[in-house]
Amino acid sequence: MAIETVSTSWNRSTNPCLEGMEVLREGDKSGYGMVVNYTIRGGREVSAISLPHRFPTRTGPTWAYLVDCQGWTLVDAGPQGAMNALEEGLKVLGRKLTDLKRVIITHGHQDHDGNVYDLVKASGVELWAHELYFHFLPYESARTGLDRESPLHRALFEVTRREVEGNRSQPSSSDNAPWLEHYRSYLAGHRNILEEKLPIHAIRDGEELGDLRFIYAPGHSVDEICVSMNGAVFTGDHVLPQITPHPTIKRTYPEAILGTIPAEHQDTGEHYGLACYLKSLGKTLSLDHYTTVFPAHRLFNHGLFNIRNLQRAQEIVRHHVRRLERVVEVIGEGADTPAKVTEELFPPRKLVGGGFFAAVSEMVSHLELLADMGDIQVSQDGKIIRNGTDNFHSRIEAMTAREQRLA
Repeated sequence: MAIETVSTSWNRSTNPCLEGMEVLREGDKSGYGMVVNYTIRGGREVSAISLPHRFPTRTGPTWAYLVDCQGWTLVDAGPQGAMNALEEGLKVLGRKLTDLKRVIITHGHQDHDGNVYDLVKASGVELWAHELYFHFLPYESARTGLDRESPLHRALFEVTRREVEGNRSQPSSSDNAPWLEHYRSYLAGHRNILEEKLPIHAIRDGEELGDLRFIYAPGHSVDEICVSMNGAVFTGDHVLPQITPHPTIKRTYPEAILGTIPAEHQDTGEHYGLACYLKSLGKTLSLDHYTTVFPAHRLFNHGLFNIRNLQRAQEIVRHHVRRLERVVEVIGEGADTPAKVTEELFPPRKLVGGGFFAAVSEMVSHLELLADMGDIQVSQDGKIIRNGTDNFHSRIEAMTAREQRLA
């Protein structure tokens, strides 16, 4: 691993609650291998450990955070296979796995909870996550709940069909075998958490643990939480520097869990979709805008730290407003299907391989919002036309009203 010398300076005027910062172990230019110690308001210490992925990813490592709050508490467990890196990072901090009392999972994506089963088994820690996280453990949540009757969702099924047919036309290859085995092991770990009755705690919105406060913030994931503490907030993937997190599209719950999900979570419209994500950004912005963000990705990138505050959430809102403006513009110019709108808005380099499905999925989330707000119409054959209105502007302003009051 190439070691880089890094600067530990930051803008104190935009992060007044961050009192100190020290790199305890340096890493490469993407942050792999790093361990960093922060001091926030009141002398509270936050330690950040960089955890690697087994397979390449543009997001860089996952950052796990260690705090002492009624016992040593880890925020996010990192990807599957990151146990050794976690142990080494803890050793730099003078800690070991068995010192941990609990691990808090910000949401159930494999780069955040892939390591959690092995961690709980090895250390005996209690697993904390939003209550919906545990309902979804037996399921591949990313692959459930699409609506085959929705003309927008049918565009996703069509992209998948074409990709499958394209792969069949290629010479057989075992390139995907390691990833598939990795993913099967990840899903098995999920099932084992419940089947082995490992110690768990279901987090509810607004719950507190010492000076930690939990904020339910769905939209990128149905079970996403942020954790605020003394002028800082651990955001998982909800607010990221440099990256705009991928919003979900509308979904339904797996039928088997409908009878078990708490009543306040039954309305899937409050848990999925771009509108849901924007509302959650508004909710997060009820915190002071100068709250320091501790993200799960890109804390360090290209040899530099990305020390941001919650004004980054405002930037993400503005990004989606601009994206919606461009969507209605290209529809007005003749792009009349999700695939065509996607091709107009994304550069070709982002549409190769699985990138096309991801881009169409993101575009569907924007089209769903515009359809709900009456700015476009989508026919049953999947054709899109613009209605000539831009209702989304005022509706998004209302969704993020907390932002306006605190700006």
